[in-house]
Amino acid sequence: MLLSGALHGAAPATAPARAGASDDVIKLSEFTVASDRASGYRAQSAITATGFGTNIIDTPVTINVLTGEFVQDIGANLQSEALRYVPGIQTNPNYESYINIRGFSGLQSYRNGQYRRQLYSTWGMDRIEVIKGSSSIFFGLVRPGGVVNYISKKAEFKSQGGDARVSVGSWEFMKGELNYNIGGENVAARFGAGAIDAGGWRNDDFKRETYLGGAFAWRPFKDGLLTVDLETVRRVNQDRESAAVLRSNSRYLGNAAVPANTAPRAWLNANGFATAPTFDIFAPVFGGDDPYGRKVTMGKETYSFYQSYTADLEYTQKVFDGLVYQLQWNFAIDDFEILRSIGGDQEPFADGTVRFRFGNFANYRDSYNFDNKFTYRFALGPTQHTASFGQESQRVHQDTPGWFDTAGRFQDGRYGAFAVWNPRTQALRNAAQERAASAETWNIFRRRTEKLLGYYVGLQSEFAEGRLRTIIGARRNEYSRKSYYERTVANPEGATPKTKETTPLYGALFKITPQLSAFAMYSESLEPQLGADADGRGLDPVKGKGYDIGLKSALLDGRLAGSVSFYGVKREDISTRDSAREVATARQPWFIYGDAEESQGIEFDFSYNPMTNWQIMVGYSHATKAETVTSVTPARVGLPLAAFPKDVFSVWTKYDVRSGALNGWSFGGGLRDSSSARFVADQNVTATMKGYTTIDLLVQYRFKFTGRDVSAQLNVRNLTDEEYREGNMGGWGDPRNFLFSLGTKF
Repeated sequence: MLLSGALHGAAPATAPARAGASDDVIKLSEFTVASDRASGYRAQSAITATGFGTNIIDTPVTINVLTGEFVQDIGANLQSEALRYVPGIQTNPNYESYINIRGFSGLQSYRNGQYRRQLYSTWGMDRIEVIKGSSSIFFGLVRPGGVVNYISKKAEFKSQGGDARVSVGSWEFMKGELNYNIGGENVAARFGAGAIDAGGWRNDDFKRETYLGGAFAWRPFKDGLLTVDLETVRRVNQDRESAAVLRSNSRYLGNAAVPANTAPRAWLNANGFATAPTFDIFAPVFGGDDPYGRKVTMGKETYSFYQSYTADLEYTQKVFDGLVYQLQWNFAIDDFEILRSIGGDQEPFADGTVRFRFGNFANYRDSYNFDNKFTYRFALGPTQHTASFGQESQRVHQDTPGWFDTAGRFQDGRYGAFAVWNPRTQALRNAAQERAASAETWNIFRRRTEKLLGYYVGLQSEFAEGRLRTIIGARRNEYSRKSYYERTVANPEGATPKTKETTPLYGALFKITPQLSAFAMYSESLEPQLGADADGRGLDPVKGKGYDIGLKSALLDGRLAGSVSFYGVKREDISTRDSAREVATARQPWFIYGDAEESQGIEFDFSYNPMTNWQIMVGYSHATKAETVTSVTPARVGLPLAAFPKDVFSVWTKYDVRSGALNGWSFGGGLRDSSSARFVADQNVTATMKGYTTIDLLVQYRFKFTGRDVSAQLNVRNLTDEEYREGNMGGWGDPRNFLFSLGTKF
């Protein structure tokens, strides 16, 4: 959970900091998201990094905030679509839960400060906040590149009304969403509902999604606030991981001398190419008008099913002027089941046929969080200080169905036999029939139980009338995991040792002027690795550390706001997939233990309003270093980090016409330019995703209809129909598509 109050809200960036008794008072509004904190695309304050509505220019941490207006203007239905405009972040078209931040990918998203596994649709989003660096002091067990936290819409007091929006688009896309708020003096409630029914640009694509959400707020006592947030999302769609992400070797593919059904690695080893990578190209095997197979999937029967439920409860009480107590409780369920192609479907034979099999996998996860924290603000002479201390406890249960193999080992999911398929001449085998005919059936469950106990303390201070701000803090993490089986298995997961680690954070910020700040930050992190190898050996936790040095601005009366930062991040004790051993043994997964990875670079992120009706957002990231720096396998040293381009530039702009014949119209658009990137960080896979440039356009029109405000919006995405891959799975980005939306408020 957050290190709440390690930093605190300050005076507006355009005014000099003031010391005085009034500054000791903590306002409850500092703990909540208010609509007036955001103006257009860029918010001046952020909740995620501090637990307060802290001015970003006064915080010695690199923070990016995307407002709800920006998310709506780009027509984003997934959080990942909006994050593509944040420097240093790479998303994944096939799997929106995986986010790559400063070269390190994983499940790094939170909802209202609580870790979530899946389903990052934009339903009910108020804003998205990204905190960069090793932020475990704020969030516990995390990756050191950073975290993403989206904040949901809250119930508002003294407000009544709602909004509705319908959208239609390419590939039979249809979406409807309704929100309504009713708020009195001390009680308020918000309700939201929505649904998506869509096809897709690939063969057999489909998506069905429903959403129900609501929030409740109550002031039971003076200076007390109780909020409750509920949400459920259900999605069934064509599993995008079953798309043809084909890879091969240029010496092997199309070589008539290769015997039938001979695997690439075996042929390379037997013909004097033992040192050549197994896969050095993406394989153009499908022919016809779709040479790279980007529209091909493994059939309409393959699917992903997700269901999530979450309940957040928070109570905040001002004890007296300088002290606030905050209690947070969260319960969440994330269930999913996948029927997809698995195994050799990414490795075509030399003649273009593909070896594949279907796998049926499921996971049922429930989690519980309970947090207590105190924030105390006080003055010592002319200096101001905020002390925070708190406790977090978390328990996670993850149940996975599996089956016994002939050696008595537990195997995830259910798998059919390998089949060979010629995509040019043969119809797909039916996934559902393969599952029904498979000899393997789910007959055993594995339960993983994870426990986390964290204690944190922090002190943020202001000196020299607020011009110098420092932060020092530490978090004690105690983590353990155990696995249980319904019966004895030959490959039980080795118990992960109990991990106890203290992760510090140090930061300082100096206000050169009221509108320009210089800052530096160093912190450490700890993260569990949840996997196990084919023999059941568990993976040890990874230790991370990182720093940021940079400048923040709110120049021109706040119209030019942003930051430039030089960063460095390192992860140690990493376990990396051993693809060579997996091919040799025909078993997976195997791991290479003890690697270390490091990334360094520079990021620019600025928002500029040349006029009140013109907004421009610019982002740029350049990696000066992003590679494996230590490994027990010498060939891995120097390998580029996976799916992390060296250079990425993005820009988005919107101009609102407020007079003349085009009054009420808005025009905008964006561009994203990315350099090439290595597909995976594996010496046996050197296939590269080429660089690309995508262009998006926006047209809006605001008008009155029967006395109500109505807005019409047209988004054209990937205008030039660029073919590109991105993300850790090498998934194809969407081709050119259109989205038309009509919204009103009532």
